[in-house]
Amino acid sequence: MSDDKFLLEDCIAFIACRDAKRLADSVERKLTPHNITRVQWNALYYIDLQKDETITQRELADCMGLREPTMVRLIDRMEKNGLLKRVTSKQDRRRNNLVLTKKGSEINEKLCGIVNKFKADCESGIPEDDLATFKRVFKQIVENCADDHF
Repeated sequence: MSDDKFLLEDCIAFIACRDAKRLADSVERKLTPHNITRVQWNALYYIDLQKDETITQRELADCMGLREPTMVRLIDRMEKNGLLKRVTSKQDRRRNNLVLTKKGSEINEKLCGIVNKFKADCESGIPEDDLATFKRVFKQIVENCADDHF
């Protein structure tokens, strides 16, 4: 057997995708009792992060790594559920800014606590230096695989 035989279980991309899905599924289970998805919470988080600034659908899509058609459907659903609203920009009427409603802000605040506890549970027992190394190495792996490297 050759040493250069490809083993899926040793492939960083496979491991990262598989395990990221496991973590995402775990977060999803934490949020389900609150009638919100992980992706919806991500949107609430990024919109709330802006506070006094504004964020457009396109900017939110970029933050979340989603295509715009997907983002439009997500925002439609969230607006229907009373979590956010579109506000036409005073500077550019073609631009819709996204703003959390009171309900959206309250849910985001509650869910931030839940997700923060989840993060603490995930990182429990791992030294800070190891976490910093993991983040640095993982970032480098992603940069190494960026489209412009091939």
